[in-house]
Amino acid sequence: MESKEKNPHNYRTVGYSMILVAASLVIIGLLYLAIGDDVLYSDRVSKEKQFEYQKFLEDMKQKLESGESTQGKNLAVNLDESMDVSNP
Repeated sequence: MESKEKNPHNYRTVGYSMILVAASLVIIGLLYLAIGDDVLYSDRVSKEKQFEYQKFLEDMKQKLESGESTQGKNLAVNLDESMDVSNP
């Protein structure tokens, strides 16, 4: 016995899905071109940010030690923080 129902496929939805897949592949390709052969890009950026943070802490510590204060108030803060960024 044959079913007299229409074909349930929605070709428009399938077409939109294919367009989204193609667009995501284009975005991945553009990211690859932007980053290039630097496979450790995020690691390098992370280390740069840690260096900037450590430099900022040293500068703040020097300012506090030299006696510079804001508007005559002593706003001393413990800047001996350390970041543990080791991989388990």
